[in-house]
Order: sequence, then C-alpha cells, then structure tokens
Amino acid sequence: MAVVIPASQVGAGPVSIPSQPLEGLTPVSPPEVTAEAWLLWDDTFERELGSVLPDQARAMASTTKMMTALVALATHDLDERVRISAKATAIGESEIDLVAGEVWRLEDLIRALLIRSANDAALAIAEHVGGSEAQFVRMMNDKAAELGLQNTHFMNPHGLDEEGHYSSARDLLSIARAGMEDVTFAEFVGTRSSTFPSSPTGEERVAATTNALLSTFEGAIGIKTGYTAEAGLTIVSAAERDGRRLYAVVMGSSDHFADAAALLRYGFDAFGLLSVIAEGEPIASQRGPDGVSDAVAITDLNYFASATDDVDLVLGISEEGAPIVVAELGEEEIGRVALDVADPQPLPGIGEAFAWASAYWDWLWGND
Repeated sequence: MAVVIPASQVGAGPVSIPSQPLEGLTPVSPPEVTAEAWLLWDDTFERELGSVLPDQARAMASTTKMMTALVALATHDLDERVRISAKATAIGESEIDLVAGEVWRLEDLIRALLIRSANDAALAIAEHVGGSEAQFVRMMNDKAAELGLQNTHFMNPHGLDEEGHYSSARDLLSIARAGMEDVTFAEFVGTRSSTFPSSPTGEERVAATTNALLSTFEGAIGIKTGYTAEAGLTIVSAAERDGRRLYAVVMGSSDHFADAAALLRYGFDAFGLLSVIAEGEPIASQRGPDGVSDAVAITDLNYFASATDDVDLVLGISEEGAPIVVAELGEEEIGRVALDVADPQPLPGIGEAFAWASAYWDWLWGND
C-alpha cells in the first residue's frame, strides 16, 4: 500500500514506510540434523545459508574421490589405457571388481570412481596419473593448495581412514564446486547407474550410484557420498530448483541422506529471490492543493532474502534532486529505485467521498 505524504512534508527529509516481511517463502526453522558438521550453500547467489563447524578438520571418507577425479580430469586424456595392478585390486572395501592385468580406459575408471565409489578404481587412477600412489597424493595436495583449502590434507586417493587424511565441510564444498565446472565430472556424479567393461571371464559389470538422493530428492544433481568408521556417513549433495543450485555438505552423520535432504529443503523453502519493489508499483502519493500525485517505481528491485527478513522502504531525494525509494535490511541498504511522479489527480468531491466510505463499510461488514 502506498504511503500518502502531505505536500507540507515534501522535501522535509526521508519518510519511512512501515516494514513488512517479504511474501512468497515458507518461514521454516533450520532443521535438526544428526551431522556433527555441515554447511548449506546457495551457489546461485553465493550465500551461506547456515552451518555448524564448517571449518573443522574431520575424516572425509570417500568424498576424497572428488579430488581424485578432479586431478585426473585436469591432467590426462580420458581415452588413455590403464593397466590394472595387483595392488589396486587388493585395496578392499567398495570396489568395481577390477582384475589384475586387465586394461581399462581412464574414463571408465573415473566413472566407477564417482558412481560406484570404487576404491580399486581410485588406486588404479592414482598409479596411472601420478606414476605412483605417493606422487598422485602430492598432486592432490598441490591442487588443494591451488584451491586455497585451509583445512584439507590427503594421504590417499580413496578416503579410507588414515592419520593425516582430513578435510572440512567448507573445503569439500570448494572441491565440489570446482569439480562441477567440469562437464564430465558433473555428468558422472549425476548418473544413477552405468555399465562398465565386462570382466576377463565375460561377467557383466553394472553399478548403481551410491547417492540415493538422485532418486529420492527432487532436483538432485549429485555429487559424492562416503563412509568410514572414523568419518561416519558423509555426503556432498547438490540440487537445482527454480533456477537455483544449492549444496549441502554433511559430515559425521548417522543419516546423511536425511540430513542433506532436510538442509536442501530448508534452503529452497526459506530463502529465495523475491520482489521488493515492482516496476509501476505506486510507492507513495503526494496530497497537494491540486490533487493527489502518485509516485511509482520505474524499475524492479529484487533481493535474495529469507522468509523472516523485514525490508524497510525509505522515501528520499537523490543527489540529483529526483525522488527515490531506498530499500534497507537492518542498517544495510540493499537497493534503491527512482520514482516517477504522475500528474496530480483531483481530490474527490464530498459525494464521491461518501460513496467511497459507504462501499468501504459494506466491504468491512460483509454487506451485499
């Protein structure tokens, strides 16, 4: 509703319009999750939406493999042939069942790494790309330094528990964002299942993703899960809805899928780009001796907000002497829009005033 300003107040200084919560979002509270550390990030608007211990260094389990893939994709051709070593086949835990001596394309190994979370594929990649596991781990740590990670150190390419192997929720987010810039990486982490080269004995290899959110959460696009006894359940998840991409990083969880889904849902429901001022919207009216002049916004003003944000609109005059409306959140100015003042409209006569008042009371009391 526009504010009516008497002519005597024009030019006397700013006039505030009472604040109201922005509409269009669900005012939900941050969810309670089992994760010991987490971070929720809006990638579209580059805004942290919530976190708990996001910089705490912790065991990261198979989210390690994001960096393994990132290094391999940045340095080698996907069509390269990789001969599988006996060491790679003996790593244990989650595997794609590689057989010593067989030859795979690097691309297929990276798919197995990101979809099946295959430890044997991780070690095979490391030996091929780095020449040795130790040299590849140095490449991983060099990449971490290049990305500016403050709380990350790698000791292996697969993520099995090892002293000195750790990361934080914020650093895992940085790795994930870097990985998702690569179209191959993004395709693989968003794949629900894939067929791999048959075994030397002719047995078919088919693997489903370890990321259940790809099937259960609307808009999920990836990216990587993990579990070890020390790390607990971990996940870096991402989803897109209505033109926004969110990341939820969960570490030390007892139910990582539920935690990530709750955080993503909260991010989509409680935050969004909302219209603060709409083009053509009457912001204020000036009542003068010649009638009433409406001041309307000449452009839109949108703002990324939460459901609980209260935005104040303050009428004022620009340095050039033109009427403006300034939008403020707390003490922060979030934008300003110039106003167009229309020609004054005549004030209603006494008959029109009584007719309007009668209609108003009919509406108020529900009369037909």
